[in-house]
Amino acid sequence: MFIDADTAEDGSVFVGDVCIIGAGAAGITLARELGGAGLDVCLLESGGIDPELETEKLSLGTNAGDPYPLEGSRVRRFGGSTNHWGGLSGTLEAADFTQRPWIKHSGWPITLNDLEPYYGRALGILDIPRRYSFAELERDVELYPRLLGPDSKTFEPVLRLQSPPTRMGVKYMEEIARSARIRCYLHANAIELVPGEHGRTVERLSAATLKGRRFTFRARHYALCTGGVENARILLLSNSVVKTGLGNDNDLVGRFFMDHFNLGVGEMIVAPPPGAKGFQESHVHSRALSSGLSGVADWITIATTPQARARLKLLGYSVNIPQLHQPDPGDSDVAELVTNPTGQPTNVAPSPAAQRYPLFVFAEQAPNPNSRVLLSGEKDALGCRKIAIAWHPLPEDLRSIRQSSEQFALDVAQAGHGRVKLDELAGPWLGGGGHHQGTTRMADDPKRGVTDRHGKVHGIANLHVAGGSLFPTGGFMSPTLTIVALALRLADRLRVLGSEPAAQTDSRGP
Repeated sequence: MFIDADTAEDGSVFVGDVCIIGAGAAGITLARELGGAGLDVCLLESGGIDPELETEKLSLGTNAGDPYPLEGSRVRRFGGSTNHWGGLSGTLEAADFTQRPWIKHSGWPITLNDLEPYYGRALGILDIPRRYSFAELERDVELYPRLLGPDSKTFEPVLRLQSPPTRMGVKYMEEIARSARIRCYLHANAIELVPGEHGRTVERLSAATLKGRRFTFRARHYALCTGGVENARILLLSNSVVKTGLGNDNDLVGRFFMDHFNLGVGEMIVAPPPGAKGFQESHVHSRALSSGLSGVADWITIATTPQARARLKLLGYSVNIPQLHQPDPGDSDVAELVTNPTGQPTNVAPSPAAQRYPLFVFAEQAPNPNSRVLLSGEKDALGCRKIAIAWHPLPEDLRSIRQSSEQFALDVAQAGHGRVKLDELAGPWLGGGGHHQGTTRMADDPKRGVTDRHGKVHGIANLHVAGGSLFPTGGFMSPTLTIVALALRLADRLRVLGSEPAAQTDSRGP
């Protein structure tokens, strides 16, 4: 059921087995799973069903590092950031979970195998019918020479998946409205998680509305699902007992703030060999789309291989080419063409058959402990300190994107199918993808992360985290599918932990 917290009596106490803060992709997934398992769930949402300007202002903050596009990257209403999600997603690769010697602070405490069962379930939640492999798509298909040729040792096509996109608030609103186990409190803003005297167990959550009502939530377990910025902010704000904030014994809360770099790097001109079909018509992704196979993005995505990244000491990188193209006008300056390793210009000349494609890069940011979410001295309408984002991309981020892009251009030229003209890349220039990650990173060692491999905050028995803030590294793939998979994994654990009867008196209010 839905309850508008603005109608609650001031000072009310609400009780459940599990209290979930944030009703976005992670929070809604967690609530549905636990409610379906028979647990009483309190689900808090800062906003309402529709956009509200005063609520959105609660997300405002300042930059304390490189310019970061903070405004508009979060959504405070039921459904969270799925309300403006483009729908592109995919799984992380096995290599993304490993400790990579050339990337300091890399390595997850879990592997791809730990998430594989949950990825399968997450596809249905996000309306991606199934995950197709290239082997399936190419079966009984006469192969056209790929853009980079069959012998490329640096790049490979990658299956990027497409959700409609699913608006979690819209899709699951009716289910939650009918649920007798899930109570979703709209306009309920978390103010502070208050622990007991020694700070090792959360005893209550203090919450408030913009209209001035204050109330309390009590539960056996609490789960933060408010995104990579707000998860850290709430932990830092929870400092009435532990002055440094909850989970912050080692000064790690808010550190390692990462995003994906999302930017245009240039353009590619493709001229197919005489008598062959065009690149757009012949590529395996287009085969999938023209065959009516759903769940595959309308983009051609080509990524560096894990082996190439290890050999060249690169971060995750993919170049994304839209299916739409423009005819090449034939006026490119030959002096500006990217050359192949022999020093000769590419042998593809502009022609009426040539097609021009813009190139967009989606790339990984290296974890940096000095890139972080902080609390500023300014307060919001609820009296809580606002955030300050100290975003500090490292020199290797720029080097990796530049080197990967140059290698892509050379490989295209070597294959003889086209040519690439790259833009000049120089900072500050890195565009953010709005994928906030890393601020409560998971690690087995409390000196390396805020949470353990299950998302439980180190040193606090009943406080858990879900969402992109858990990611130690982000790979190059959009994170939504992984966020939902991690929420499903946490739900399996909380089904057991949260099934014990609550000890508090239930005063549920309206």
